[in-house]
Amino acid sequence: MIDDVLAAIDHLSGRVTASAMTGMGCGAAYATFKGFPIFKTSMSTAVSFALVSTACFGMERVANVILRQSSMLIDGKSIASNPDDDNGDDSSIIQPTTNSRLYYGSHALGGFFGGGVVGFLFKGNPMAGAFLLTPIMLGIGKIEVSLDEYRNERLQQLIKDIDQESDQEQNSTWNVPQYTKTDPTK
Repeated sequence: MIDDVLAAIDHLSGRVTASAMTGMGCGAAYATFKGFPIFKTSMSTAVSFALVSTACFGMERVANVILRQSSMLIDGKSIASNPDDDNGDDSSIIQPTTNSRLYYGSHALGGFFGGGVVGFLFKGNPMAGAFLLTPIMLGIGKIEVSLDEYRNERLQQLIKDIDQESDQEQNSTWNVPQYTKTDPTK
């Protein structure tokens, strides 16, 4: 239980940090273009990006947990299982950790509800924030699906390479020359 909470906090903090750094760069570029003080503008933009990403990714994590639990109640199995995996290998390293429907669903809900919170706080109009941030969160979900697929393919390739190397070592014979004693007087 506590490991799941720590994993969710780690997931959230990584994305918020990346968003804040993006905001800092965007703020510096905007300040340079408009002639505003660079430090003040970039810090203000970084904090705004961090607040928006905290709302969206926090709601995304909540939606992720709700979607996982509801799928287990409805289907009787976890949405994270991969029904297309027919290779017979039950290794959790090889199987994808989540399904793309879970990524897209949780990111869409996170963008909608987190965008609603942000829209209400900044503009007083929750739907404006929801309509703005839902497509952005879906784009981030697409990036995460692509990265997860790449990671799984790379892990499968590395495991295949390690298995091939171990098979070659087992099949190779050591050709050690046999030395015999010879009589130097002959």
